[in-house]
Amino acid sequence: MSARELTICSSSKYYDVVRIVTGHLAERGITVNTPRFDFNEQLVEVTPEQKRELTHEFLDKIRRSAAIYIVAADGYTGRSVCIETGFAAALGLPVYISEPPAEAAVAALVTEVVSTADAPDFLAEALKDSR
Repeated sequence: MSARELTICSSSKYYDVVRIVTGHLAERGITVNTPRFDFNEQLVEVTPEQKRELTHEFLDKIRRSAAIYIVAADGYTGRSVCIETGFAAALGLPVYISEPPAEAAVAALVTEVVSTADAPDFLAEALKDSR
């Protein structure tokens, strides 16, 4: 695990925002793990076998990270992000999210709500002191 490594979780609906936030974080020296943009479920059909592989690959990204950041426009997370949130929380990782989550179970695991505009500076500072 790297203290300067972060995984961004998001529904494929928000991949454009994830790309922007990722660029700003990289400018601040943060290694950012993202979903596989080539498997955007808004644009391509993902088979059950691909979904299985992608899920395990993504959980490995979370395992290497010091924290996760969730892009959740209007509080929407979706099933996969709910799973990822629970996994990160079980690992003891801080869970940051762009907007208050609509899902109560996700809300119970959130460390702090941090807007996408504030996330690059906030997360760069927070990861300085992470394990």
